[in-house]
Amino acid sequence: MSTRGLILRLVAILFWLAILLVCIFAEIHTQAFVALFVGVGSIVAFFLALASVPFAVEAVVFVVVTAVTLASLRPAVMRRFEHKPVVDLSTPAPSSLANMTGFVEDAVGDEGHPGRVKIKGESWRAVTESPTPISPGVQVKVTKAYGTTLWVESV
Repeated sequence: MSTRGLILRLVAILFWLAILLVCIFAEIHTQAFVALFVGVGSIVAFFLALASVPFAVEAVVFVVVTAVTLASLRPAVMRRFEHKPVVDLSTPAPSSLANMTGFVEDAVGDEGHPGRVKIKGESWRAVTESPTPISPGVQVKVTKAYGTTLWVESV
């Protein structure tokens, strides 16, 4: 093989290796599972370059392997690594404020008439399930929380 042929071979090998390294870096930072399969295609092309296969063949094999692995394996990988926590918004979330006591700042009524309570020096939006509003200054206990709204009852 001529010097020019060896240089072209080395360039092809380094080209596929560079694509592989960029794909590894991209996949680490995006986790989109696209660069992973482009990297698989570049690995196959890299080994073809080591075997002195013409660059045009390497490129075609790269495109085919990338397309086939993307189409066939990516959906399964996405399902496997999908992290969607199931959140039931209809039930109260566990709260570290549950069973804590505080004092009413602004009269606390039902959900249509929220008030404010002060617990450990912080003011919180609050509502009550009681049919009558809770007056300012009354001590209350937290029964549950939805987001940043506390459900309280008189102590």
